[in-house]
Amino acid sequence: MKTNKVLTLALAALVAALVAGCGEKPAEPAKQALPEVSDENCKPASVAKIEDKGAQQAFSSLCLRRGGGFKPSEKKEW
Repeated sequence: MKTNKVLTLALAALVAALVAGCGEKPAEPAKQALPEVSDENCKPASVAKIEDKGAQQAFSSLCLRRGGGFKPSEKKEW
């Protein structure tokens, strides 16, 4: 008898957990458009004006990647 109650309780908890995850997804906040990557916009003061932290980090990454491209260093023989 005890086993039936434990199994019923476990099943009810499982069903409740599964049903609690169902529903509409929360609305995502409107994403701020990133400014153009330029010398003026990549200054720290301009980057700090971007309110969304994720967009701010993405824009900072774009600023760091602009430039002349990859230049490998000389091979060192130790």
